[in-house]
Amino acid sequence: MLTLHALFGAPEAVAAQGALTIKAHAWLLSWLRCAEAMLRRLVLIEAAAVAKPVSRACLTRRRQRAPKLSRFNAENPEAWPVSFRCFPADARPPARSHMRRPEDVSEAPRVRSAWPLAERYEALIRVFNDPAAFARRAARRLYALPRLLSQALRAPPHAAARVERFAVLAELIAAIWPPRFSSA
Repeated sequence: MLTLHALFGAPEAVAAQGALTIKAHAWLLSWLRCAEAMLRRLVLIEAAAVAKPVSRACLTRRRQRAPKLSRFNAENPEAWPVSFRCFPADARPPARSHMRRPEDVSEAPRVRSAWPLAERYEALIRVFNDPAAFARRAARRLYALPRLLSQALRAPPHAAARVERFAVLAELIAAIWPPRFSSA
């Protein structure tokens, strides 16, 4: 987290930029993916301490959330509606059938919005500062669907080089979670 802040500043600084070059966007995104992989592992370790729920029905129930209308303000990241996915979906390439290829290279957009990355960055900070709620939610989902563990352990190939003791976290999780599932 300190490295992210040293390299890119705070999430509000990223959001205030409005747009990033394609190269800067890719660089920040690769660092965010590594940080997300690290935090998922830390949340899974914390989730191991959460007691197994009594009823299986409460594990799979989903809450209905009302959409929140908010205005994004780069100076107030605490008000941003952000989310952290402990169990990310399979990565699929974006559908490009509706996009036309520019005939002139100078017509191609050379920047991308900084807001989605700033929101992901803010979500990381919130999880890092208070992981308990995320750990409880992750524990409920893991007890209901143990196969999600492998999904949560997915990481970019360069995460081990960027995060200290990254492999140790995976070993610790492997030692904690399988014994719990074998007795379930």
